[in-house]
Amino acid sequence: MRNEPGTADGRTARQARAGDGGHGRSPRTMRLAVCAVFFVTGAAFATWAARVPAVQSRLDLSAGELAVALVGLSGGAFLGLPLVGGLVARYGSRRVLCAGLIAYLGALASLPHVPDLAVLTAALALFACGNTAVDVAMNTQGVLVERAYGRPVLGGFHAMFSLGGITGAAAGGLAASAGVGIAAHFTVAALVLLVVAGAAATALAPDPPPAAGPSRRDPLLALPGPGLWIPGLVAFCALMGEGVVNDWGAVYLKEETGASAGAAGLGYAVFSAGMVAGRLTADRLRARLGTVRFTLLCAAVAGAGALIPILDATTAAGFVGYGLLGLGMAAVIPLVFAHAAGLRPERAGSSIAAVSAVGYVGFLAGPPVIGALAEATTLRWAMLVLPALMAAMAVLAGRLRRT
Repeated sequence: MRNEPGTADGRTARQARAGDGGHGRSPRTMRLAVCAVFFVTGAAFATWAARVPAVQSRLDLSAGELAVALVGLSGGAFLGLPLVGGLVARYGSRRVLCAGLIAYLGALASLPHVPDLAVLTAALALFACGNTAVDVAMNTQGVLVERAYGRPVLGGFHAMFSLGGITGAAAGGLAASAGVGIAAHFTVAALVLLVVAGAAATALAPDPPPAAGPSRRDPLLALPGPGLWIPGLVAFCALMGEGVVNDWGAVYLKEETGASAGAAGLGYAVFSAGMVAGRLTADRLRARLGTVRFTLLCAAVAGAGALIPILDATTAAGFVGYGLLGLGMAAVIPLVFAHAAGLRPERAGSSIAAVSAVGYVGFLAGPPVIGALAEATTLRWAMLVLPALMAAMAVLAGRLRRT
């Protein structure tokens, strides 16, 4: 008889499927449901991101005032991470996911109706908290489905998030071009996405039974514990790099390579395409290479992508580099989430939240660090932070084996 691969908590795929007994859903059905949730989450955030100028114009906000509002977005996301992990540990990923989706999409629909900067900041904080709840819970669901399959599938879920983001951004661009107001756009988008999410919620993976899972005496705040700092630091490197490309990638192409405004914007599209391609192929490579070797491969590809635009400051080299950066960084976050969840299978949600919190510090810190270094030297020298981060990730990869 053929042996099936073991899951993160030591069971076989057949045992995992048997352990889900009574819910009447196959692993394939649960996988499709989680795919839909990841798609909805990406599409919802892109809906907001694509219409930020319209929201700014409606409230007549200056650049500084908009920056204040965005503090609510980043602050709400960061502060909610430890709390959400504890909620998932206590109440299960399905309940937290459903509550988070309602808050997330409800906040999206409210954004066009806020009367002033203060309310916008509060609404964005709620939007970010809902997004954080959904993010942790849907990744926990992804880990549960991965266990049922007995092989890596988490990268494919993150690819669906990227595809949702592309879809939401394209729809936002079309709505803006057609002169559709943000109230109508956000309301329709939120309702459509809520219907899709509601249908998916009926087929989500069951959480572990109470006897095998955490008790209500577990701490509500999920902070990194033994074994979680190394995957957390890997996430820090990856998300800091992603934040740098998000905020400084187009600026680098324009200022250092002489790219036009349109070509500079296209650089981010190339990076995003690399992310999608990397996530679509990540699961098979991770299954073949294992966590440590796959992390090393990701660091090598992304490191090469980071160096190319620095060594050859041309627009074409920038496109090649950004594509490799996206390809290499794409699978790091799903990989460390799966690794962290496997360390404590009964507390997957709190482990994912703890790793996310460490990683998100990097995401927030990256752009201002580059700005400060560019002010002190040049942007080209400052971007050496990217290959340094990938080198640090490669060093940390070897430590994943021992966590």
